[in-house]
Amino acid sequence: MQSFLPADDSLQTFLTDLIRDKYGKDTDPSVIDEYKKDLLPRLDQWILLKTMTEVAMHSQEDLHKLQKMTEENKPANEVQAFLQTIITDPPSFLSKTLLSFRQTYLGAP
Repeated sequence: MQSFLPADDSLQTFLTDLIRDKYGKDTDPSVIDEYKKDLLPRLDQWILLKTMTEVAMHSQEDLHKLQKMTEENKPANEVQAFLQTIITDPPSFLSKTLLSFRQTYLGAP
């Protein structure tokens, strides 16, 4: 269900900043790269789970529609258009989702 995730570059930058915040600004770039390889799939799953939860809270019927769209590998723009009918403020939703991931990773309240 990668079709509606933010651009990979944006997520890479987010993860780099997150890792530096946790381990220090002077963390070796090779260590950062290793951590990012581990964290990127986790972040993708986090976003997916939060999105699916949001859709399920809207309606089970919409959740089934989304699942079917992803199983049929619908084009990204079609999935995004569908999600925008449910998640009316995608930038805010994504910001909250990334913030919750950040708080969980850093162990912050």
